This record gives sequence, structure tokens and C-alpha cells, in this order.
Amino acid sequence: MVDKKEEIEFLFKKMMRDFEDISKNDEIYREDIKELGKLEVQWRLCGVLGYQILEIDNYSYKFGERLDDPDITFTWRDPMEAIKFLKGENFTSFRTIKQYTYGANEEDYRKYIKQYNRMYRYRYTTGWKIADYGKGERRVAIRKVVMSARFKKGKGYHPFIITKLPMFRSIMYSEEREVLQEKGKQYGSFLPINQSLGTFESEILPVKVFKHFFDKASHIVALNQCACRVHGDCQEHTHDIGCMHLGDGTLDIMITEKKGRVVTSEEALGIVKRAVDDGLIPLLGRASGEPMGFGVEDKGNFMSMCFCDPCCCVDAKILTHGSVGVVDNAIFKRMKGVTTEVEEDLCVGCGECLEACKFRGMEMVDGIARVNQKRCLGCGRCVSSCPNDAISITIDDDSRVNELIAKLESVVDVAPQ
Repeated sequence: MVDKKEEIEFLFKKMMRDFEDISKNDEIYREDIKELGKLEVQWRLCGVLGYQILEIDNYSYKFGERLDDPDITFTWRDPMEAIKFLKGENFTSFRTIKQYTYGANEEDYRKYIKQYNRMYRYRYTTGWKIADYGKGERRVAIRKVVMSARFKKGKGYHPFIITKLPMFRSIMYSEEREVLQEKGKQYGSFLPINQSLGTFESEILPVKVFKHFFDKASHIVALNQCACRVHGDCQEHTHDIGCMHLGDGTLDIMITEKKGRVVTSEEALGIVKRAVDDGLIPLLGRASGEPMGFGVEDKGNFMSMCFCDPCCCVDAKILTHGSVGVVDNAIFKRMKGVTTEVEEDLCVGCGECLEACKFRGMEMVDGIARVNQKRCLGCGRCVSSCPNDAISITIDDDSRVNELIAKLESVVDVAPQ
């Protein structure tokens, strides 16, 4: 243990000193810390103490000391896990246990923070096992808790704040995910719902894209409810529009009448139209973890379709609260060719677009709305919310629709195998 503590101390000091250069030259970090402002971080690594004070143009740190009231305190209790972290090694599926479970609104979020005493516990996947829950065998992840983060009272930080710190960026968004995307193993896109984009072969954009895959799919499963909206008790959108999954990979899903149903192409298209009318944002693609959630092996023929809302969407939470670097490395992205802009002369600074967005894709600068292009999902919700018609969403070429379809088909095949 003594040797491990010495190694932890050596690596910890190196990390703290190396951060001097990062604070000056890492552009992603500088954008992230500019959003946060000053951040005081306390470290407790198996008895080794130290803290950092982070500001846009100032970085200071101390070894062996405590801050009186830090914004965040990170605690590691397992020496081997602490060493692995300090060396920058990857943790598969590193995430907090409760990061998606708080309510849909600020009041519920505050209740969640109070309930867990402003503490998040992070874990990662160490392996897999086969378990039988009475309805057949399923492949289940084996996970280990390795770190906790406690936030200062009054600081409503989201668990994804840690992605704004470069030492976590490498272990959470590792080469593994980048390799999966480069090899065409996963990819997805948010689709604009604003009808001002026009129609494509007599259909609005999301209907056109979804219809293509519905008509081609061998099998379509529709869930009866959105688990996120139900759990978050979302008050803004209907709960009975759940995710859909397509392709031969869904044939192995054990679906109960209570949970979901098999639907036709026409029925599935009706669900999409209901979702768009309700203001939900469609997203579709292939994520390697989705089949695993159903105990199904990912063989490249399992497409997932979700209908996102601002308060509950998991992917939107990642893009909203995480590092600006996460946006470039996210599975689900804004559709290529789509641009949202504000005509400054028409904007009166009412803030209606910021309320409609909630993804931090809009911001107010000197009383005028601006599109944060790094975080904008290109969904078009802000356009219809503006009372002065100051916001527009455009697509640079109609061919982008077929380009998206081709890209999705290159990563997932929903046709009968």
C-alpha cells in the first residue's frame, strides 16, 4: 500500500503540473472553463490530497492541502483504480450510476440533488455475464464503483460536468468510441422538425427519412412509453411515444404486451407524425450499446429511433452539459447541411428561443439571441418559438437527405438478412 501511495503521489503531482500547459493551450478546455467561470476542485486520492483553482486565464494548485468549500470534491478509494485514472487509461462505459434519473424540471432536479446529498458515484464496466431473470437469459454488464464527486451546496452541476476537465475527457471519450465511428460501427443524427425547411418528395424531412427505413425494415418494434419521460415525469410532452427499433436484430428482443409491440411500416410512420406534431425531436442511427440493453448481440442490423424532448433526452443532456469537445465525439450529431441563424435586426431579446431550446444551442449576447453552433442540434424548435420571425433554419442542398440515408445505411442494415 505504501508503494502504491507513493506512485499515486508521483502521478498526481505530474498531472497537476502538466495541467499548467493544458490550461494555456487546450482550446476545448478553455472554451469549457469560459462557460463555467471559476471552478475550485478538491482531490482525495486514497489519502493523497491536493486542489486546483481553474479560471480562464489563471491556474493554481497545491499539494497536500484542502480547500474550505470547493465546488467539486473527487474521491478515489481503490489505489489500483486511482493509478489507472492518473495514467489516463480508459474505463469502459465510465458514467455515474444516477446521471439520468433526476426529474424533468429544475424543482425535480433540486430534489434529486438533495436526495443524493449532492453526491454522484461513478462506475465502469469490467465485464459481462449471462443472467436469467425468469424470462430467458440476458447478457448483463458487470460494473464497479470507482469514484465519487460531491458538489458544493447551491451548485446544480450535472454529472457530465466532469467531461469539461481534460483528465476525464480521455477516459470517458476514448479512442474506443472514435474507432467505432471510424469503422462505421455507430452513427446517428438528430432530424429537424421545422416545416419551414420545406418538403422532400412531398414529405417533411423526418417523415421522408424514417419512411425510407420503415419500408425497408424486416421487423419494427415500438415501445409503448418513453422511459425517460415517465421517470422524469415530463409535463411538456406525451409519455406514450416510445423509442422504436428496426431490423433483424430486433427479432431476438423479448417484448411483452405491456412494454411494446411489433408494428407495420404504416403504424410506425403514424408514430413519427405524432411525435413531430408534439414537438419531439427525432433521432435515429446505430449505437453499439442499444442492443446490449435488450440482451441482444450487435451484428449491425439493429437500428434505434428515438423521439427526444429537451428535459429528458439522454443524448441531449450529454451535449448540453458536457464538454464542447463531446459534441464532435458524440454518436448523435446535427444533420449535415442544416444551419440555424438569427437575423439581428429583428431580434428583440425576448428570450423565447432560449426557453424553447434548453440545449444551450441559443444564448443571449448584449440583448440579442445568438446560435451556439457547437451545441445547436439543428432541430428547429427555436424557429417557431420566435414571435418576431427572427430565426431561420435552412438546408444547403436537398441532396443532404439522401446523403444522410446513405450514411446511416453504411453503419446499419435493417433489411431482411
